[in-house]
Amino acid sequence: MMLLARASAGLIFWAFGFSVLYGLHGIGCAYGWPSTEVGGGNLFRWVMVASWLLLCAGGAALIWLAKAAPSGLERRLSLTSAVVGCAATFVTGLPVAVTSACV
Repeated sequence: MMLLARASAGLIFWAFGFSVLYGLHGIGCAYGWPSTEVGGGNLFRWVMVASWLLLCAGGAALIWLAKAAPSGLERRLSLTSAVVGCAATFVTGLPVAVTSACV
């Protein structure tokens, strides 16, 4: 059971992160966060970028934790899942930093 958990942890983390960003985007647009100015930017951008960076840091932590897996197939699967999950979190979250908030 531990093998399955470690082998899928990175992709489960990516799915969680994607859901968090998607949910925050909907909440932010519904409650008008883009029009609320905070610290030289708008609340929407601050929340989205901070959340995305925290999720990327969490993905990096999963990579670090995957190195503690037992050697062999389990470690390779854990590291691969963690790296793919971290990269997917970075790529799918990148638009929150470079695109317009709500259309």
